[in-house]
Amino acid sequence: MAGFLELISLLKNKKPDILHVNSSKIGGLGTLAGRIAGVKKIIFTAHGWAFNENRNVFSKILIKISSWIIVLLSHVTIAVAETVKTQMSEWPWIMEKMLVIHNGIKKEPLFSKENARYELGKIYPRFGEIIKNTLTKDLVIVGSVGELHHIKGYEYALRGIKEMKKKIIYCIIGNGENRANLEKDIQNLELQNSVLLFGNVPRAYEYFKAFDIFLMPSLSEGLPYVLLEAGLASLPIVATAVGGIGEVVDDMSSGILIQPRKPREIAHALEFYLNHKKVQKEHGTEIQKKILNEFSIEKMVKETIETYTKTL
Repeated sequence: MAGFLELISLLKNKKPDILHVNSSKIGGLGTLAGRIAGVKKIIFTAHGWAFNENRNVFSKILIKISSWIIVLLSHVTIAVAETVKTQMSEWPWIMEKMLVIHNGIKKEPLFSKENARYELGKIYPRFGEIIKNTLTKDLVIVGSVGELHHIKGYEYALRGIKEMKKKIIYCIIGNGENRANLEKDIQNLELQNSVLLFGNVPRAYEYFKAFDIFLMPSLSEGLPYVLLEAGLASLPIVATAVGGIGEVVDDMSSGILIQPRKPREIAHALEFYLNHKKVQKEHGTEIQKKILNEFSIEKMVKETIETYTKTL
């Protein structure tokens, strides 16, 4: 409550023409504080909706109502994907307030494949040992990057890895509340020699070329920034067709889209890439082209500034 009152006081003192709030956590407090403080225009960016998570029906209803109120209180809501926008389309009085501006990304220097693997080996010595003791031609590394949360679908990825006929090394970069459960799954599935949990790695995108394939087995997403990073690294992508992922990855053109909670589909998609190296390379090239052309930081900033101008 003290923070909410402080925010109202700050807004009344500074008198901004536009208040732009991001994420549902600050969205409710920020839009309400903006209205009370008399801010001329309030913009809310929706990166995704919490009602898509695995919750009971009552919680989902409450979250959806609160999300609707946030959009009502804002003057404009920016959705980061068409899917994020349409998921609220059945609710009254808000569609005319919503528009889509995709996330944008700036191209940054990356480690080469050899250097990325070497540097990751220094961060996680066990990975370094695997690199040293495995012939390059036999080494296939699949990577995922993200919070260890049930919504990321890693438990289904582990089952998919277990079903694969060919041996790979699966590296997961990130930490979170679901780590202990994933460690148990790795033991139960006897994947200790195939799956590595790296924990947090600062500036993880710099090491993406260490991977041969990027895997995103999420159950729900908005428009994940890490997917853009993987695309810029020219990685062929296997991802679930949820949220805005299908707006980034074109199935069998710049990646492979699968259904969530389907371990066998994960296994089949990964093995397809392993058996079709030419397609794997072509998809990596195509996804990089698409990211550079359609998801640049310049495009996102231009559209955001245009929204500010039109809103005022």
